[in-house]
Amino acid sequence: MVQIIRASDMGFCMGVRRAVQIMESEASPERPVFSVGEIVHNPHVVRALERSGVVQLPGPDEVEGDIGKATAERVKAGRVAITAHGVGERVVRELEASGLEIIDTTCPIVTRAQRYGQKFAREGWHVLIYGDPGHKEVRGILGWTFGQDGEPGATVVPQSDYESLRRLVEEFPGGFPNKIGVMAQTTHKMEDFARFVANLMLLRRDFNFELHVVNTLCHATTGQQEAAAALAKEVDVMIVVGGKKSANTRHLREVAEEQGTRAYHIEGPEELQADWFAGVERIGLTAGASTPDFSVDAVEARIRELVGA
Repeated sequence: MVQIIRASDMGFCMGVRRAVQIMESEASPERPVFSVGEIVHNPHVVRALERSGVVQLPGPDEVEGDIGKATAERVKAGRVAITAHGVGERVVRELEASGLEIIDTTCPIVTRAQRYGQKFAREGWHVLIYGDPGHKEVRGILGWTFGQDGEPGATVVPQSDYESLRRLVEEFPGGFPNKIGVMAQTTHKMEDFARFVANLMLLRRDFNFELHVVNTLCHATTGQQEAAAALAKEVDVMIVVGGKKSANTRHLREVAEEQGTRAYHIEGPEELQADWFAGVERIGLTAGASTPDFSVDAVEARIRELVGA
């Protein structure tokens, strides 16, 4: 008998649930809300919100120039939503100046990271953000890290290994700063962030410098990663459900594979393949923080059909 076991912690996190609930309560086909980019990185959630009256517009990642002005031109009059991943300060100010009604669904944990980045930069600390330079959340945090002189005050660092950081330190324009504020993309793994900080300390051990580390990681995401790792040790294969653009979902697959377990990242049941389950007895199932329960249920139902459970 094949067993299908769900992770003890999985699916919608507080920030995503909050954003979706706000949009569901505010939007209707008769009175739509215009979203600056995807509310969350999950196509099933996006499509459900579209049916509820949420109209998705290009976000800062897709438009060059003044995104707030571009949005105002598209909407003319109405309500505009900032997504759960947040946006930079300039985008917020442009939207405010446009006269549009703003519905802010930014995750409170992301807002906290933005405020720390802003505080560091304004107080003269150079901010190092451990994260993906192209991720929407990171781009938004960067948009808050400007010093009193209006100059950018942050650098995004995508790798945590010693050699990558050594090159960063040695090649830093104008010399590496002595006052450093360190933070991370909220969906990254704790082990990787700890490695990043430790390697930075080792590289600067012969210098006098100030280092202020803030743990900006999302506790919900960390908990899901721990649950996925624990389950992966007990099963033959892991199925991870979530949007392909979702960083936290990709990390769930990574932590499962780090336990030596085969893992597959899918968005929906149609991607499942029967040969993944040949000869297995225990199948683990987990889902990213922006994955709704109905997606997980549909995937489990399809797995049961494939394995005859």
